[in-house]
Amino acid sequence: MVARIVVAGGGIAGLGAALLLARQGYAVDLVERDGPPPENLEDVQEWRRPGAPQVRHPHMFLGLFRHLLHTRLPDVHADLLAHGVDEVDMTAPPGVEAPADATELASFGSRRATVEWVLHRALREQPGVRVHHGLSVREVVVEQGRVRGVRVDGAVIDADAVVDATGRRSPLVGAFTKEMEESPCGNVYHSRFYRLLDGVPKPPTFLVPVVFAGGAGFGGGLYAHDNRTFAVVFARLPEDETLGRLRETGAFEAAADAVAQFEPWLRPGHAEPIGDVVPMAGLTNSWRELTPETPSGYLPIGDVLCTTDPILGRGASFALAGAAELSDLMEQHGADLDAVSAGLRAHAERTIRPWYEDGVHDDVERTRSWRATVDGLPEPPAALPPAVLTALAGQQDHGLWERAQLRANLMASPDSLDTPEVRERLDAVLATGWEPPVLSPGPSYTELTDALAAHGG
Repeated sequence: MVARIVVAGGGIAGLGAALLLARQGYAVDLVERDGPPPENLEDVQEWRRPGAPQVRHPHMFLGLFRHLLHTRLPDVHADLLAHGVDEVDMTAPPGVEAPADATELASFGSRRATVEWVLHRALREQPGVRVHHGLSVREVVVEQGRVRGVRVDGAVIDADAVVDATGRRSPLVGAFTKEMEESPCGNVYHSRFYRLLDGVPKPPTFLVPVVFAGGAGFGGGLYAHDNRTFAVVFARLPEDETLGRLRETGAFEAAADAVAQFEPWLRPGHAEPIGDVVPMAGLTNSWRELTPETPSGYLPIGDVLCTTDPILGRGASFALAGAAELSDLMEQHGADLDAVSAGLRAHAERTIRPWYEDGVHDDVERTRSWRATVDGLPEPPAALPPAVLTALAGQQDHGLWERAQLRANLMASPDSLDTPEVRERLDAVLATGWEPPVLSPGPSYTELTDALAAHGG
């Protein structure tokens, strides 16, 4: 019988798992190395999360995340909306009425800290949960091949199962898994948060709560977040020291000023910075698998088994999806923790593995393209990726729109657009003489580096 479960890690995967399991009647201990969230949302920008560096970078929560939140944790979803999160309805293109049978689909931009703050609010009100802040899980206590608890700083917490949600640097994962694959993401991020000043209207975004820039030699985006906050991010090659100056506040601001799409947000008198420029480097795509020695009751979710490039925005969705799958498996199998573990592995292979492979492919192609640009090599004009072309053509054909958005929001498989029906619909749109609109990706690589050079040292 499973009575008490330890959830190691208080990020999205751990918070979601703790809530869902407690609501099934399990006694849950959540162990989190970082301190508790502030009492008031107004102070969340100052919440220090050294164990979760991704919190300091922009986030877009895709349709899969929003769907899971809306259906599995509706009170948390409602609380997010009540605390300043604005959703983007994606059931149809802007200005187009969706058919009555359209799939409900929405996404939202928010600071990661705001989402976790709201999850913590729900957890505080949830009976059966004990939260231990400021403690690190050092190892899993195992007896006769079964989990019996966890060893934390100077103590042991007894448990029948351990949910490892401590992320890609899990202190537990080395004992029970082996790394099967790893590839570099090929980029370094530099981000900064801002807030629109009182009285300034929120500028519009297109289709999603992100304003994209770049694409040749670098990437960039402005992410609309909760409560009139937003974040600007640039991504560069790790070896590109010319753009390495983006780590400097003045150089970062010069680069942001060079992006015309950002101007409605960053023009003088419109916004103020609410944080420093923050880098994020050393990023890899990785895939791990459990070893035969894994004890019964060790249940990894989230980034523990699979990490993908943060620029693709998939990690939070996979984290909450893992928590939901774990909850379903516990309800289905109860005390048979071996069956639960097997179910989690099957879920990862079936649902996450295709997206992992898709992300690795995208990173390789993007890195190749960026290096060619940085090295000054000629490249043929890049064709629109099929997913982008299908989404744009979807403004003429709702069937294409829905399929493209479901894929973009992780609610359909990566190969879901590679079907005869989609190709026929796309050919029919092109046959009308329609041409995709010219997208404005922002400054060229040369224009961006010139802006940095003009800024000086």
